Amino acid sequence: MPASFGHLAGGYDAQYYGYLWSEVFSADMFYSRFKTEGIMSPAVGLDYRRFILQPGGSVDGEEMLRHFLGRDPKPDAFLISKGLDSGATKA
Repeated sequence: MPASFGHLAGGYDAQYYGYLWSEVFSADMFYSRFKTEGIMSPAVGLDYRRFILQPGGSVDGEEMLRHFLGRDPKPDAFLISKGLDSGATKA
């Protein structure tokens, strides 16, 4: 059976795109806050609860991310996690 990407053209394409963006955002959150400040850091856990979990669907997701990260989200951590150079370290 040959390999194919037929599932991406059958209405699943937008869902897959959304799934990839969730990976971008989760990698940014993990590497920017949890890994940097400590996975068990009470301050990071409290910020996660306050800025991500507590608002739920009442606040736009990008706004929640900005509050948690303290900046606009970036794809750098995701690209690095996939073995790609984000170009962020180049001058």
